[in-house]
Amino acid sequence: MENFLSMLYICYKELDKRFAVVQGKRITKKARVEATVLNSLAPLSKADICKILPDISPTTVEAVLGAMVKTGSVRKIGSSRAAKYIRA
Repeated sequence: MENFLSMLYICYKELDKRFAVVQGKRITKKARVEATVLNSLAPLSKADICKILPDISPTTVEAVLGAMVKTGSVRKIGSSRAAKYIRA
C-alpha cells in the first residue's frame, strides 16, 4: 500500500508540473518545451519531447530546439534522427 501511495504521489507531482500555470495563465508551448529540455538530466531527442508533450507539434518542438541551440542554452549531440539535446 505504501508503494502504491508513493507512486500515486509521484505521478500527481509530474502531472502538476506538466500542467503548470504561471500567474493564472498557462505556460506557452515554447516555454514548456524549453522547461522539458532544461529540467532533464538525460539527453532528449525530438521524439522523446514529442512523447512527453503530445499536444505540441513536432514542427514547434523543432523550431524551439533550433532556437535554443542558436542561443547556446542547449547542446546538440549527434545528427539527423540520432540527435539528442542536453542543457549546455
